[in-house]
Amino acid sequence: MTSKKINTNRKRIDAIDSRILNLIQKRAALAKEIGNLKKKNATNSKASFYRPARESTIIRNLIKKNSGPIVDKKIKLIFKELISACLSLEQQLNIAFLGPLGTHSEGAVKNHFGSSVKFNPRISIDDVFNQVRAESSDFGIVPVENSSEGVVNSTLNCLTDFDIKICGETYIDINHYLAGSTKSSLKATKKVASHAQALGQCTKWLEKNLPNIERVATASTAEAAELAKSDSRILCIVSEHAISRHKLKCHANNIQDFIDNKTRFIVVGNQEISRTGFDKTSLLIQTVNQPGALVKLLSAFKKEDINLHRIETRPSRQTTDSHNFFIDCEGHNKDKKLRKVIDEIRKKGAFVRILGSYPLET
Repeated sequence: MTSKKINTNRKRIDAIDSRILNLIQKRAALAKEIGNLKKKNATNSKASFYRPARESTIIRNLIKKNSGPIVDKKIKLIFKELISACLSLEQQLNIAFLGPLGTHSEGAVKNHFGSSVKFNPRISIDDVFNQVRAESSDFGIVPVENSSEGVVNSTLNCLTDFDIKICGETYIDINHYLAGSTKSSLKATKKVASHAQALGQCTKWLEKNLPNIERVATASTAEAAELAKSDSRILCIVSEHAISRHKLKCHANNIQDFIDNKTRFIVVGNQEISRTGFDKTSLLIQTVNQPGALVKLLSAFKKEDINLHRIETRPSRQTTDSHNFFIDCEGHNKDKKLRKVIDEIRKKGAFVRILGSYPLET
């Protein structure tokens, strides 16, 4: 009886799969038709058909309707891939990111844009910004902060130097693995290689398990994987994806110091993102370095009851007597309340640049 019931349920699954496939193709046909209509109305041949606000609203509405048993995070990934595949029928996006392939940045691209894009790995964060500014890539993805290691300085420098908008954000769970070319004993290890951020995120584990081993900082975790592959005495700290790509042997998994280790990535582009009602705005505010400067800024947000997500302070590289404040807050720059805040801060003599308004990560 059990075998008969299993077969019956499998037939039901097959029937459902057929209906799902049919509906997917109908969705794709509609997306393609919309793409053709957009092309007829487009005044700019390079205009992007990708609409982050629309995609964010779709995902948010689906999650609201989700009653399980598949969890929200998986539903999001499934529909991200579906939307990505449908968009590729209209336009294949070119996405620049900090390469090479096999890094967490590649994972961030897939997490935000799906797999149906052209992956464009670059050698540096500056190079990613240059690709977007030159319109050689539609968008770029770069890391901006890690929950345990803090801000990525190169990204903040580029946000200051480039007139490019933040168009979105995505968070990646960072799980680090210790790997090598063979399954040899850890006692034979002479060096541990990885990106400086990864080494920093695994400090406690390394001090406990490999206390006297030299640590080598590389330009990327993928470069560290190549070093380990070429020398059995070198181990590397990489992602699970890199282990598979470079055919390495895993020695230990989840060696990061904090279980809930995440990196926030931002999407940069030349597009103004429309409001969704669930938005975040990033601002660059420059003030003269004097007592009470930050208090004056924050009082404007408090007056309009606007929540702040992050504040990063650093000396201005342009002038010696000023400070830059990178502030992420709730709301869209077109919202009346946030417009009041920006106007008030400017009246107080501070320079304000809107780095971008974009959908809050679901």
